Amino acid sequence: MTADSSDPDRHSYRPVAALLLLLSMTLMVMPVRRLVIEVNEHGLRQLLVPALTLIGLPALGALLGAFLRVRGPGGGFFGIALGIFIASVGLMALLAYWFYYSVTHI
Repeated sequence: MTADSSDPDRHSYRPVAALLLLLSMTLMVMPVRRLVIEVNEHGLRQLLVPALTLIGLPALGALLGAFLRVRGPGGGFFGIALGIFIASVGLMALLAYWFYYSVTHI
């Protein structure tokens, strides 16, 4: 027996997922800005690992989030948004580490 998706008692994850994506985009602005500035100064060859990290971490988060089993309308979208949000928090932590490393190891 399957549940009707139009049931008003079921919780929809779509607004929460949209909010998570908005927060993720906000958190990813600083790492992207920092990497673009660094690439303009030093070139992409020296910064290949940070560039691949910046691209790969959100993609990995989305892939892992797609495998989450969240039931309800918008559950798959919520899983992907949650994975991207966790990856963006990880990118901010990585940016803080890079900044700390650059300040302490001059």
